[in-house]
Amino acid sequence: MSDFTNEDAERAFVEAYNMPTGMPKHEALERAARMSDALGHLPLGVSCRIALLDSAYYLSRYDLMLAPFAWALTAQEKDPESFDDNERHRLDWAHKWIGSGLRRDPRFSLEQMQSVIRQLADRYGQRGYSVQPVHGARAEHAYHVGDMTGLAEHLGKYLATERGPMADCAACVVEEQVWMLARLGRFQEAATHGWEGLSGDSGCSTQPQGILTALLWPLLEIGDVERAAHAHTTAYRLIKEDDITSYVHEHIRFCALTGNVARGEEILRRSLHKVTATQLPADEMSFAQSASVLLQRIPADTVFEVPSVGTLTAAALLDRLTARALELAQAFDARNGTPAWVTRVTEALQRADYSPVPLAVPPAAATEVVEEPVVFGDPVEIAQAMVTLYEQGDFVKARRMLDSLPADMDALLPPDLAAHAGIRRMTTGLVPFDTDAFDSLLAVLPHDLALRYRARMAIGLEDGMETAERCLAEAESDFTRAIAALTLAELLDEAHSHERASEMIALASSLDVPELRGRVLVEAAEHRARQQDLEGAYADVVAAMAGELPVSARFEGYRLRLRLETLLRKVPEALATAREFVAAFPLPEASEARWYQVASIQELDQEAACLADLREAVAVSRVHLSPGHTAHFCFALSGGYVQTDRFVEAAEVLEESLRLLQEGQEDLRLQVVFRLGQVCRRLGELPAAERYLREAAELLPPEEVGRRAFLLDALASVQARAHKHEEATASWRAAAALWQQEGDVSEAIGSLIELASALPDEEVRETRAAVDEAEALLASLDDPSEVARRQAEIVAIRAWVHGQAGEFALAMKHYRDAEALVVSLGDEGWRVFIVLRAANVLLGADDAEGAEAEARRAASLLPDDTQVGNVLSVLSEALRRQNKPSGTDPLVRELTARLD
Repeated sequence: MSDFTNEDAERAFVEAYNMPTGMPKHEALERAARMSDALGHLPLGVSCRIALLDSAYYLSRYDLMLAPFAWALTAQEKDPESFDDNERHRLDWAHKWIGSGLRRDPRFSLEQMQSVIRQLADRYGQRGYSVQPVHGARAEHAYHVGDMTGLAEHLGKYLATERGPMADCAACVVEEQVWMLARLGRFQEAATHGWEGLSGDSGCSTQPQGILTALLWPLLEIGDVERAAHAHTTAYRLIKEDDITSYVHEHIRFCALTGNVARGEEILRRSLHKVTATQLPADEMSFAQSASVLLQRIPADTVFEVPSVGTLTAAALLDRLTARALELAQAFDARNGTPAWVTRVTEALQRADYSPVPLAVPPAAATEVVEEPVVFGDPVEIAQAMVTLYEQGDFVKARRMLDSLPADMDALLPPDLAAHAGIRRMTTGLVPFDTDAFDSLLAVLPHDLALRYRARMAIGLEDGMETAERCLAEAESDFTRAIAALTLAELLDEAHSHERASEMIALASSLDVPELRGRVLVEAAEHRARQQDLEGAYADVVAAMAGELPVSARFEGYRLRLRLETLLRKVPEALATAREFVAAFPLPEASEARWYQVASIQELDQEAACLADLREAVAVSRVHLSPGHTAHFCFALSGGYVQTDRFVEAAEVLEESLRLLQEGQEDLRLQVVFRLGQVCRRLGELPAAERYLREAAELLPPEEVGRRAFLLDALASVQARAHKHEEATASWRAAAALWQQEGDVSEAIGSLIELASALPDEEVRETRAAVDEAEALLASLDDPSEVARRQAEIVAIRAWVHGQAGEFALAMKHYRDAEALVVSLGDEGWRVFIVLRAANVLLGADDAEGAEAEARRAASLLPDDTQVGNVLSVLSEALRRQNKPSGTDPLVRELTARLD
């Protein structure tokens, strides 16, 4: 006799079953199975074997399935009653896995593979199941052995056969069919079929990432770059934390072949455990092949830290993985008796790139190689040319000259030219500004030239006004007087001394320095703008730019014109000016124009319309601006993605912005993490959403009450979706209190209504309390329509509470009251929603006839097709409960047609 009991064995099974996926769980299930066999406990033995099949599947160890599967088949033949309905279903379902597993491991023979498929066909036929999975298995087998005619034949049957209870979910079936269509070169058909299969939520843990991954190649083949980018970014975001899935292999190869090598390398580095830890030979071959395609495009000396192997260069890793991919391909071909896999792997390794596919986060812009990046010649002549060009207002050519004068060459220059070079390096940002060094350099220059530089630098200084006035008083040339006068005009405008500023503009104009005429015109327009005469300033700057302007003045003219068009909400003009501004100057000067362009796009809320501009700004900034600039541009780009409902791309570009943020960009960080929290909420990434929103709350200054209330509302909605109801309640209540503190009673009511709507069904008391508090605040609202809107929301929640409590008459009364309020607001969509809620109450009260009447009334009120499916669902249920045929009902047919 065994020294353990049935109860011991059952307890061992339950403990093993509840362990996390892994070999320890599998081994524990095997021990429980042996205990059940020793006791002759057949039902427990069956449960153990079914659990072992599931365990092996999630381990990707199909070899471990064979023994429990054979045991279960034998047990079922001997005693069918030992299996309950669920176990019979799971055994039939696992039969599909066996064939797939044998195919993906060359240790199993071709005969074994074919035998399992024949058994599958017989088994499903005997049970009356749809044979769609059998056609799928035969199609996969045909492709595996290189029989493309057989693939086409069985795929045709697979596509034509209806799904049944043993078929994979509808989305997984679509994924398999897309792969097969693509393998046959039917790319347009594959793309269309797959894209249509993405509609709706399948509820499957491997979808939509499976379909999206399968779509990568047909989309590339038909040149649909935008959808290919969307498929990659969306799918990879769903699988990047999954260490097992083989989908990631396709994304490594996709990046390699579409000009996204840096991203491919990042993905490969996250997947290096697969070099030694991939379970299935087919998956190992797939990884080795895809990684090799990428490694061919990475510098040979790039270093990788490979788990269980150590440090390898890209070249060494490429040699290792290429050899392994071909070795496994040869093993499969030896088993299959065909050359299919060696041919496929060889062709994959030789595949040329597709056209580049721009992804969510643009890489650095490709820059043209300039054969002569510096000006060669006599340093003295170059320095003299630089000084002249700056004075003439051509800062573009002057900067080229300055770049040709490295600081270590200053010793070769006369002292005054060396001083000019040193000062310009500071004023253009090539080196940090140093007050002492600046003063030392000025001391070398003639007094008038030193005054000119001091006047230019006076803006922003604490004693800037006094400095500029002194420069004006001591100036020896009209040029320096004009510079000092223009500086004083700006400083006087800032001090609201506009009359004196006008005198300075007039003085600069009267001096009529030829090199400064254009600058004076632009400054005169700026002076009018600073006095809030925006239309007058706009007319002046447009007129100024119609004439000939030096390069520096034209740059300032574009800047002012763009700013005025933005403030005046001249949207088409501003967008056109911004593009003209950027195009008017070469890099790196044009990169500064990008800053003004992006600011205008954001202020005008035109991110969606300017996605291409924002993407280009990010790419340019990576080369010519600081990481902080790129972080800002990424944030702006995320706004375009959000506005076009491209939330995956928004998340990716926001994460890049977060990575690039620099010290001192705390306000931008707040904006980035808040938007990222909102985007993650939309994507269902609730832990990340809560983390980012909490960070935003910590960054937000306490005095910003309204923003804090808005943030807490967002945080509460995330916590509610994550079933953290106590935390959500606290957040909504805190938001309501802050809204009241801010004086926005309507938003406070909204927070309480959101709280009441999100509470679990059993929290009736808390729901009623929140509604009572919201209703008590109604008296503080002044706008009658706002009172009606909030009252309708409150009454509808009360109706729902009564319905949950079985108080159907009270629920109906409140729904009627809510409908009357909604009618007064003229919101027909909301009215349909309320009527359908009432119909559901009637269904709960077993009044199917009344529910039918309400559903028909809702149908008559539909303002559009948004709620057609909801109306159809309630009407069909009402008819079913009355045993009325729905298929012949005219309204059902009409709604069904509208739904299709």
